[in-house]
Amino acid sequence: MENASKALVMAGGILIALLVIGELLLMFNQVSDYQRSGTDLEKDQQLTDFNKEFTQFTYGDIKGYELISLVNKVIDYNGKSGTANYVDYSLKITVKIENLQGFAGKYGTQGKSKLFGRVSSYIVNTSATQFITDVTKFRELENTYSLATMSKLSANYDTLKNAYDNPSDENGTYEGKMQEIVGRVVKYNNKTIKLSDIENYREYSEFKTSTFESSTPEYYGNGQVKSMAFKFVK
Repeated sequence: MENASKALVMAGGILIALLVIGELLLMFNQVSDYQRSGTDLEKDQQLTDFNKEFTQFTYGDIKGYELISLVNKVIDYNGKSGTANYVDYSLKITVKIENLQGFAGKYGTQGKSKLFGRVSSYIVNTSATQFITDVTKFRELENTYSLATMSKLSANYDTLKNAYDNPSDENGTYEGKMQEIVGRVVKYNNKTIKLSDIENYREYSEFKTSTFESSTPEYYGNGQVKSMAFKFVK
């Protein structure tokens, strides 16, 4: 009887030990699942915040100046490398700007834009694209002659062109009309600003105030935004 009692006590002890071990394993698994869940939630939130920096421009129609801001953000991002806060910088973003021929038909000189209508669309992902080259050129004009001066000249492009093509007592001269419009003959390095620069800047100004329709963004497998497309509508 004494041996039987000891055996029962030992068996009970083993059973209790197994139950305790089982509970500990269950708790460990639950903690691990919770930690994984917390990590996944943190990752999802980080990617959501990251994507929003770019996808906020796709919530509806946007203006050209907003599109230029987005492109600058994308180029800045694409210039980075490595990984930070669950964001993989090796996954580059592309912006597509479509229906530029429609823009040219409305705002280009005689229906042929010398700036944005040379191609039907732009694919922008680096600073080496034609779109960035064009935008940079007109920012340089603003820096050289001032934004106010370029805005006045572009707004009076037709008047300046008429005086340039048909100088007369009635039409005046190109430089004379410029003097009337901005109070001076606009020059750089002793050279009067070209009519073609004013023409192209006018198209740039129209682009900034034009409306572009956004489409649904595309995403990489890890959830990062991959590409966005915008179409000129008016």
